[in-house]
Amino acid sequence: MADFKLPVRKYNSDPDLRIPINPEKTAFLVVDSYEAGNHREVIENQIHLSLNVARRMGLKVVYLYDAISGVGGPNDVTTIIHGLDHIDNSWKPVTPTFNPLIQPLESEPVIPKWGKDGFDGTPLDYYLKTWKIDTIVAVGFHIKSCLYQTCLSARHQNYRVVMLRDCTDSFEFPDTRDANNPEGGWLRFVFLRMYETDIGYTSTSIEFERAFLDGLSDDC
Repeated sequence: MADFKLPVRKYNSDPDLRIPINPEKTAFLVVDSYEAGNHREVIENQIHLSLNVARRMGLKVVYLYDAISGVGGPNDVTTIIHGLDHIDNSWKPVTPTFNPLIQPLESEPVIPKWGKDGFDGTPLDYYLKTWKIDTIVAVGFHIKSCLYQTCLSARHQNYRVVMLRDCTDSFEFPDTRDANNPEGGWLRFVFLRMYETDIGYTSTSIEFERAFLDGLSDDC
């Protein structure tokens, strides 16, 4: 498939900005998207939609999951911080159960991470570089932790990063929600503003799908 133009948002940039996406050099990164509860709606709608689009585009799809309950021993500071030091940790991380709508395919790597940054201590960067990937489209959780920190690290690794901002949420801090805020809450506003200023671009699952369909029309 030829390059397609994705509408994106960048702070203080052209409101009609579009960037070219080369499917052969772009990876779709699914971060910590196995949680149910408050995240189910986002997973089964926006993430499901964008994942299907990514697969139809032929993007390399990569999953990251939080394996803090299976990385360190009883004195691991990360497990202690999260109140998980009571768990009898194993050296081998346990792969989470994914929602059937976004279940990884046999050919798609599922990479455990020990902390918030999906590049730190994992083979993610090596894997992407062997495929000559230069652009990442990222979805998942949370906008204030693992998704954000992984996108920040990707920027430091010289990847161009697009976060699909409707494919995440800020339910972890319900007291920050505000229907009058343009982003739905001040926590989302702050993190999206920081992201769009210093890290990369944001877009949405709908714009992602529309760009793909427009690209198909242009090929006809």
